[in-house]
Amino acid sequence: MEAYVFYSHYDYSDVWPLLFKQSERFLKGKRKYLITNNVECYDTEDWSVILYDDNDCYQERVWKSLQKIDEQIVIFHHEDMFLLDHPKDQIMKDLIQKVKDSIIDIVKLAKASYNHEEHDQVEQRLYVNPKNLSFAIQPTIIKKNTLINIYKATRGDSIWSFENNSNNYVNYMNFRSCYYYEGIEKKRGIFHWDSIVYPYIATAVVKGKWDYQCYASELDHLLQENNIDPNTRGKNV
Repeated sequence: MEAYVFYSHYDYSDVWPLLFKQSERFLKGKRKYLITNNVECYDTEDWSVILYDDNDCYQERVWKSLQKIDEQIVIFHHEDMFLLDHPKDQIMKDLIQKVKDSIIDIVKLAKASYNHEEHDQVEQRLYVNPKNLSFAIQPTIIKKNTLINIYKATRGDSIWSFENNSNNYVNYMNFRSCYYYEGIEKKRGIFHWDSIVYPYIATAVVKGKWDYQCYASELDHLLQENNIDPNTRGKNV
């Protein structure tokens, strides 16, 4: 069985109402973990909460928390990468099985590219990630132990430097890293496309502000629905 794992920090708890509501809508009945430093008065009844030591660096917080998860396959996110619609369950099951069977090590659920190069096709709708995007902090199907090893081995004094450096380890270990892409997805922003198989927002918060540059209509609806004033955090436009 797989688990849906969301990393967060209490500083981002104003995003949790969106995360919780969208997960209730589209991940109902799935095993969900929230990795954070504190939950205070939030209702987390439908979640398995793992608390980390705030004094640990980002990498330690993640890999130590992952060690407490029972499931061997995880779909890993940060808190602001929640769903906007129902996933394609059968395709997700097929992708999860490929990772479980070690046919593929990493499946990112959306296409991303810094350039305009063509990517090698592994099979229908599965493409090889470019070397500079072998790993990214985006919804990803991966074995828990593989993810632990990536976080243990990768240096970086911030989340952004970790993400950049993680590609070196993934490439060195020759992990087979792919992304799912049907070819009709809308390009969102400069470097990434929407996901059809797992329709998530990527990401809701940019540089500490709500990402109105890419997701204005979606965020307007969700923030209003959850009685959140976007001006409190601010808008990235």
